[in-house]
Amino acid sequence: MHQHICSHPRVIQINQPTIVKVRLLDNIDDLLVLASLSNPLFEMIISQVDGVEATLILRQQSFVSIEFEKTQHVAERFDVNRHVGQGVRLYSRMAFAPRICIEQLKKGFDIILQVDGDVYFTVIENMPFELIPLEQDLRLLCEPQVLVVAKTILGQKASHGESSTALALHISEVEHVRRDIADYMRGESGKIHPGVSTELLKLDLLLQNKRQWLMRTYHQSLERPSLSRASNEASLDIEKLQQKLECYNLLAPSDVTELVNQLSDDEN
Repeated sequence: MHQHICSHPRVIQINQPTIVKVRLLDNIDDLLVLASLSNPLFEMIISQVDGVEATLILRQQSFVSIEFEKTQHVAERFDVNRHVGQGVRLYSRMAFAPRICIEQLKKGFDIILQVDGDVYFTVIENMPFELIPLEQDLRLLCEPQVLVVAKTILGQKASHGESSTALALHISEVEHVRRDIADYMRGESGKIHPGVSTELLKLDLLLQNKRQWLMRTYHQSLERPSLSRASNEASLDIEKLQQKLECYNLLAPSDVTELVNQLSDDEN
């Protein structure tokens, strides 16, 4: 099982047709989802079956919400049927662009479960996701630690409201994991699985983009004392003061203007 990316097991009891509602949690960075789409969104094992009742063991990725809702609807077809001890994994379809998969995850989609001696799984038609039996899962990949850490760093969201110190910490984390990726690929040259190598290069590019955004945000936080003020507010204040000074020069008596000029010259 995918211990490093999935949650702790949940035990689910099914005693009638059930809709499994799968959707993306709120406030999840698209970069994290993009980096994790090659892994299963959830894994479900059939623990017990007794007539129309079943016990399932579920593990899921942390950014996915999975809820169970009873229904009277019975599907006319099924995609996969499983016996006791067997299971399925939910993957994004390889023929669909990741952007489409992420958009559908945000909207959510349903899977129908039915129990009748076996457990029957049905994915709503035309969804960019598919259920794959465990014994037929050829996508299974044991990821190196540096890959897991890179995805974790990508999933950490930084906001404009954070202090410059916090942003600097984010930048340091990104640079550190990018160095780890470079060291890993250099040290394991010729030994890395091509799929892992491609994944690391893709993550390194995403990390580079995140670093650029963090650097811009960091410099903005240093250039202005408050995010509620525009970065050019100081120059605007100077222009207003110059306009006021010109008005005073026009309206003030000539002797007062000369006196002010003499005082300013003396100070300089």
